[in-house]
Amino acid sequence: MPAWQRLLTAFALAAVLLPASLPLPADAQSQSDLDEVESQIDEAEAERERLDGERQAQLDQLDAILAEQQALQAELDALSAELATAQGELDDRERILAATTAELEATEQRLADTRDQLDRQEQTYESRVRQSYISARADQTLPVFNARNAAEFAQASTYLQAIVSRDRAGYEEIDVLRRRIEADEAELERLRGQQDADREAAQAERDRVAELVDAQAAVVAQVEAQAEEKRTVLAGIEADRDAADALVADLEAESARIEQELAAAAAAAAEAAAQQEALAQAGSAGGGSTSSSPGGSAGVATGGRFIMPVGGRISSEFGYRVHPISGARRLHAGMDIAAGSGTPIGAAGAGTVIFAGWRGGYGNCIIIDHGGGIATLYGHQSSLAASVGQSVSAGQVIGYVGSTGYSTGPHLHWEVRVNGSPTNPRGYI
Repeated sequence: MPAWQRLLTAFALAAVLLPASLPLPADAQSQSDLDEVESQIDEAEAERERLDGERQAQLDQLDAILAEQQALQAELDALSAELATAQGELDDRERILAATTAELEATEQRLADTRDQLDRQEQTYESRVRQSYISARADQTLPVFNARNAAEFAQASTYLQAIVSRDRAGYEEIDVLRRRIEADEAELERLRGQQDADREAAQAERDRVAELVDAQAAVVAQVEAQAEEKRTVLAGIEADRDAADALVADLEAESARIEQELAAAAAAAAEAAAQQEALAQAGSAGGGSTSSSPGGSAGVATGGRFIMPVGGRISSEFGYRVHPISGARRLHAGMDIAAGSGTPIGAAGAGTVIFAGWRGGYGNCIIIDHGGGIATLYGHQSSLAASVGQSVSAGQVIGYVGSTGYSTGPHLHWEVRVNGSPTNPRGYI
């Protein structure tokens, strides 16, 4: 059985046996637990709201990146289409080049054939002329001049003209072949120049567009990487958001459990009070008398005041405020008294220590029961100087100022609770 439940049982029995009972310690402790859980809920909800804001900012950035990516992708698609066109033109140039190359090869072959024919014609002509000169006799041309009559002269002239015509035809054929060679060489040179120019122009255009496509693809890839990075950040935020949701749900469940405990403790206290009243009435009827509680209330029951537990500046009063760490607006259930770390803390009044130890956001904490349903709490201590069950007097050192738990610096967080509910300490100083 937990310590607080054992204490609850013990004090419930005492309420039946003693005329003036101590308050139920579980009530104060459970209320402190509830306050702490509600504080944690506020902080978790504030964190969830922060994550929502960060998620929305990241979503807005991702939307902008995706819009930029869409525009860049459209440009890339246009450039890719342009590249396809340039590639098609290059392919056309290559096909034309293939045809030009075939024509070039045919021209080269024709030029080679023409040169061979010219060589043969020149060799034949030179051989025939050489043979004519070698075998020529002086009297071969004389018949023209020694013709005895017109008939012989005509015959001789026809023979001589045939020789001259044959020689002229051979020369003219050679001349035609030479001119054809010159024309073919010029055409060959033109075709070669056109071939090189077409290839270079098509290749240059294709390379230009390919460079644009590569550059655009690099930009698109970079933007895609940014989008992926944002998606990763969003995934982390979503995971944190889910964790915050789970934490809030757990804390709310814990809050509901503590509220049930408080309701049960209040019912037990009411039952104990009813039993005590019945015993008191029975005692009065029998002529008996009741005795007062030995010590404990230290003037509180007679309207007295608590002393300040530590000297120092009051840095935060009781009431609603914006929490300095979480930023959430919630009830500040006590009074903060600024003091140096290690400053002794005195009990505000006489009573019994019902809790001494670590208590979540309160850090090192002591709770003192002063009777009459009134308890005081001392949080954020650096070390404790009292233990559970110990009776203390007003001003007795119970611990030392610190900054443990959920704290922004050395100070004492001091609460006054009536029947478990936090009350402004100003009314009891």
